Parts: sequence; C-alpha cells; structure tokens
Amino acid sequence: MKQPETAVQEEVAPVKIVFFGDSITESGRNLLDPDDLGVGYVKIAAGKLRLLYPDTKFIFLNRGVGGERTAELKARVERDVVDEKPDFAVLEVGINDVWCRFSRGEEVTPETFRENYAFLVERILETGAKLFLIQPYALKMGDKQRFRPFLARFNDIIREIAAEKNVPLVPVDEIFMGVTQDIDPAQFTTDGVHPTHRGCRYIADLLIKELKKCL
Repeated sequence: MKQPETAVQEEVAPVKIVFFGDSITESGRNLLDPDDLGVGYVKIAAGKLRLLYPDTKFIFLNRGVGGERTAELKARVERDVVDEKPDFAVLEVGINDVWCRFSRGEEVTPETFRENYAFLVERILETGAKLFLIQPYALKMGDKQRFRPFLARFNDIIREIAAEKNVPLVPVDEIFMGVTQDIDPAQFTTDGVHPTHRGCRYIADLLIKELKKCL
C-alpha cells in the first residue's frame, strides 16, 4: 500500500534589515559586536517589529558609526550594506555634513552632498533592497540654530532624490520642528541633534509606519 506523502514544511527565509548611518543610528552600540543594536531607535524599532510580526523571523543589523558623513558611508556601503544582501535598508545620514563646517572648518557643498547621497541611494537600490530614508535633523538648541540654513538645503536635496527614485522618506526634521513648537526640544534631543529616549521612540515609530506598508 502506498504510504501517504508527508507535507514538507518549507522554511521561511528571515527578513534582513540593515540600518546604515551615523551616531543617531549607532547610538552606543558595541562596535566590536556586529549583532549589537545599540540603545537608540534601531533597538526600539527592532523590538516593536518583533512584537508586531511574531511569526516573522527578523535579522537586524546596526551599521551606524558616529561622526560619519556621506563620504564615509560611501567608503563602506559595499561591506556594510551591499554585501549583507538585505531585504530592507534604512539610510540615516547628513547632519555631520553640516556639522563639519563648524567643528572642523570643512565645507561640504550642496553639489558634493547631492553626489554622495545619490550614490548611496542608487548603490543600495541596485541590491534589490527596499530602501527607506531618514531625514537628518537639528532642533533649535544651543549653537545648533546655525545649522538650519545648511541643513534645509541638504534636506531639499534628499527630498528631491527620494522623489526621483520613488524612495520613502521619513520626515523626522519636519515633524520634530513641528512638535517642538509646543514642547521643549530637550524632550527629544540632548543637544539639538542626538536624541533622548523619547526622541528615539519618535524616530522608531515614524520608521515603522513606513515599514509596515511593505511587511
């Protein structure tokens, strides 16, 4: 007698998400541990996604490095994003391209910024990953007010590239500038740039809102 066929349960491939950026993404992660997510928006987003999608196996990789600009991310995009073959990638960079003007006297022109940012977007999209862009931001605290004119120009460029490439943009700067009209910016950032825990939750929630459209 022929034995009944046993159904083979296919193993579902995990969903890999790479977070690529500067200190906002790094957020205290152990650079010697490739699996460490830090304590910022990446860790919060990872925890919430696991709760929202308990039947999905995720691999989360934090590849943020503090102090880096678009030029530094260009130098490591192959290793930290392309070689990982992610399903999703999150790009958060730009504030240090402004900050270096004041901290080191090094100007990043709008033309250079556009070239660098467009390269990162195009290279990541070439992997087939779904890409999400997080706006760099600077709230009006201390000396960060002087960042605003330069940051506004860079954010215009990011918005243009996002539209050209049909890539979702998480408008963190616009939303933070809005909510801090009525709430002390110190609720969201320690120095105008680096987020508090509440600020990290905001960023994570804004990102998840976009990710949910694709998961």
